[in-house]
Amino acid sequence: MKVYPKIPRYDHPVVPDDFFDADDLVVVEKFDGSAFRFTLYDERYADSYPNPVVEAADGDGSLVFGTRRSIMGCHRDPLTEIDGALHRAVRCLRDGVDTDALRELHDEYGSPVVVYAENLVYSTLDYGYTDRELPALVGFDVLPFDRIETYTPPGSPYAETFAGFLDTPTTWRILDRIRREDIPTEHALVPATILDDHATIDPDTYDVPQSSLSNGVHAEGVVVRSDTQERRVKIVREAFHELNREQFGQNPSEAETGAEYLVATYCTPARIRKEVRTMVVEDGREFGLDLVDDLYPRVVEDIWAENYPEIMRLDRAIVPGEVYPLAAKRCAAELRKMQTNAELNDTDPTTIWQHLTDR
Repeated sequence: MKVYPKIPRYDHPVVPDDFFDADDLVVVEKFDGSAFRFTLYDERYADSYPNPVVEAADGDGSLVFGTRRSIMGCHRDPLTEIDGALHRAVRCLRDGVDTDALRELHDEYGSPVVVYAENLVYSTLDYGYTDRELPALVGFDVLPFDRIETYTPPGSPYAETFAGFLDTPTTWRILDRIRREDIPTEHALVPATILDDHATIDPDTYDVPQSSLSNGVHAEGVVVRSDTQERRVKIVREAFHELNREQFGQNPSEAETGAEYLVATYCTPARIRKEVRTMVVEDGREFGLDLVDDLYPRVVEDIWAENYPEIMRLDRAIVPGEVYPLAAKRCAAELRKMQTNAELNDTDPTTIWQHLTDR
């Protein structure tokens, strides 16, 4: 399946100067979760699929799914073999997607299609995941396989346009057509929320509204679409960037001190999750937020043990005592995400993002 093109900010150099002058601008809410895509394996079109899709399929009628860059399996796979952060999305494929409608689409387009969606897991914004029922997947784009020129484009990821993708009205009709409505909300696929159709918008002054998922949460941002220009452009509120730094840590380029740089570079979500699994699975500790007191010293120790030669070559002064509180904050944030997403996906916290490399 094609990797979804990167969406540039409105002020990125690749965005044409006249983009916001187009008369077909559509403003869609940008949701904060994790990238997801799926396709129906239809034996009648077996030659249309790349090998990774064929290998992941479990026969005709399989819904093969993936994250942004990785094919992860099909909806018939046992949940025990699927990363815990994807369990709710896979339940949605099993219960909430009409495969007969997808087969009909294949006939209409003479080709299988890829559906792109946001997997609603707790990333930076908490829409009230554990307090209310939210859909599992939010769909926003559809691409027929026979319009795919390259699966992963070379060069700058932002230079690629959305040529070949179905236009916005057609996409929303398809998303409505393939989703089942007689299922629990938490297993549902829904189309993304269109905030404005044929919009006139000044990106420099645009006020990002509250999310359609929760009255108390501002949206991450919006995606402005133009079918005539075959482009998508995003506007993300600055406050979201600040929240994102709290959840995932600083970018190393933003670090002002040696301790901030060390934590931003080496105190990664993957490293934190690795230590959590060791504490729970191997040491027999009970998972919970109270792990943080013992977790962050272990993470710092692991950083020094594995990256000592690199750290010693850094042209930065590092005060060890300043590292610990920064690492503790990162560990606490990661534990909260693991706990929330485990509850959301009805799975073991130690399976959350265990197998994914593109998080």
